[in-house]
Amino acid sequence: MKKIVFLSTVIVVLLCLGVAQLEAQERTPILVIERVSQADSLVLTKARPHEPRQIPAPKFVLKSKNSAFMMTVGGWANTVVGYDFKNELYKTSAGNSFIPADIPLTTSKGQKSDFYINPLGGVVFFQIVGLAGTKNEISAFIKLGTGGMTPWLGYSRIHFTWRGFTFGQKLTLMQDEYACQPPTIDPQGPCGDISTVAYEINYKSKSYGGFRYAIALDMPTYYASSGLYKGKDYPVFDDKDVIGNANELIPDIPMWIEYQKSPTNRIRLTGVIRNFRYHDLVDDKVRNLLGWGTMLSGNLNFWKPLTFYAQAAYGKGIGNYLQDIAGKPISFIPKDSEPGKMKASPMMGLVFGASINATPKLQFNAIISESRIWGTSEYYKDYKYTLYACANMFYNITPYLQWGVEYLWGKHVSWEKTKGVDNRLQTQLQFTF
Repeated sequence: MKKIVFLSTVIVVLLCLGVAQLEAQERTPILVIERVSQADSLVLTKARPHEPRQIPAPKFVLKSKNSAFMMTVGGWANTVVGYDFKNELYKTSAGNSFIPADIPLTTSKGQKSDFYINPLGGVVFFQIVGLAGTKNEISAFIKLGTGGMTPWLGYSRIHFTWRGFTFGQKLTLMQDEYACQPPTIDPQGPCGDISTVAYEINYKSKSYGGFRYAIALDMPTYYASSGLYKGKDYPVFDDKDVIGNANELIPDIPMWIEYQKSPTNRIRLTGVIRNFRYHDLVDDKVRNLLGWGTMLSGNLNFWKPLTFYAQAAYGKGIGNYLQDIAGKPISFIPKDSEPGKMKASPMMGLVFGASINATPKLQFNAIISESRIWGTSEYYKDYKYTLYACANMFYNITPYLQWGVEYLWGKHVSWEKTKGVDNRLQTQLQFTF
């Protein structure tokens, strides 16, 4: 980290010295630092990814005289203060991320509530746009964040875009970043969100009368059961491994088509096809299994202050794309009737939300969500479904300072009918730059 900071400082100093020398020679500035104009903002916003926790618009920009080259640095830092009631999710989850799947199913007396102060939320981003306004415009984006867990910054996004193609580490194309949810203090967001970061190459088309399409190749990430057969139908295989790992050779392929009447009146149909490769130890064969998913999402804004968000996703074997199921070994499980073979687990995610911009400075948001899986009770008993509800308010005190208050409710239900419930009340003060 110290090396990165030192190298960044050296680059900035050398750049400033170079600009100063050119100014002295040319008597006119080659690069200038100035407040972002409306025209600059349009270029930078177009080249900046849209995310539920919106990346703030930069306040200043380093650019060439003709604005063909632009570079900005921005970000935010916040402190969150909150209470958990009925459970101790803060201690068992990822910092101040509210993850219903992590709500403990059993809690000891004295551990049914918790108070916390988390000053570790922060993001820094770098954005560069070259040949702005031309057909060869190229933009690069780097985002570093703490994740709300440690004081150290780590890469969370790093990608570049040219002629409709994007290459790098980014939110997957499977995610509808405009419709998945309104903003929240909670870094995680609704349990039923289709949301994950992937190594990806994608292409997004230009608009044809409001219609657009996109397709991508994702680096696949799989979570499967251990392959230990339970002997439910074939006792001879009790306590023996019947399934082994095999390297994946085919990328995930997400794609979508959408119609947009305006940025907040739109509908999108998304799909993903994925292959799961595994070793059948019974027949000693490498097999392939199809996973797939589909999602309908969009926004509705018939009255200017009010915007609705909706997302309904269903598929088989898409657990790593679903917010609450990601990381659990239940996307692909052994097929009870045929030892040595696997099957894809059916699952769904639902999210519905609304935002009201009461004034230019004041916004209210509400979200409900569900994530559910079927047919995995024999292999992973701790997760059947989760529910999530959120209501919050954000007030922009100044262009640099925002205050927010949020209430969260979550429920975690297992296949054994045990359940955990948590309520959270938290407030945030966030500085943006």
